[in-house]
Amino acid sequence: MIRLAIIEDHPAIAEGLTALLGGEPDVTVVGTARTGDAADRLIEAQSPDIILCDIRLAGTVDGLEILARHMPGPAFIMLSAYTYPSYYVAAVERGAKGYLSKMASIEQILKAVRTVAAGGTAFTDDARRAVRTAPRPPTPREAQILALVAEGLGNAEIAERLLLRLKTVESQLRRMFDRYDVTSRTSLVRVAQRQGWIEGDN
Repeated sequence: MIRLAIIEDHPAIAEGLTALLGGEPDVTVVGTARTGDAADRLIEAQSPDIILCDIRLAGTVDGLEILARHMPGPAFIMLSAYTYPSYYVAAVERGAKGYLSKMASIEQILKAVRTVAAGGTAFTDDARRAVRTAPRPPTPREAQILALVAEGLGNAEIAERLLLRLKTVESQLRRMFDRYDVTSRTSLVRVAQRQGWIEGDN
């Protein structure tokens, strides 16, 4: 019997997954959680074999953080509406055994659960491709600058906001232009949004 826990902050989705997956003869849903703290308690109390875990959760802790702090441990399959390459990479680096879209069918989710329970992995082709080809992410300081560029701030305004020298901002942007092979601030922001480094359209 596969002992499955579900970490999902949308009650309707959690209830639907519980009803559909828990109805299988080889799966028992040992509990659900909506927040990081509740997830920690559930995992410690029930010791599930597999955890279906949403990436974006209510509260300050996200699914990737829960994954990281419970490794090694139960096998995590990340479930998300977001297809940011950086999410794929982070999930793999932190030890996830699978990554599925929330658009996946119950049959696809059930297949992933059984595959992972048998010792395999369950990543989509897009996730595997992203892990192979993802560019190096920005540093924390570069990410701050990127976010302000996306807000439309000029270099001088960014320098003032972050208490940096103007030349520092300019050099950081030049390095990112070279690293990501772009020639404009707009293109740089698009790359950052597509990768999921800053909020925006993916």
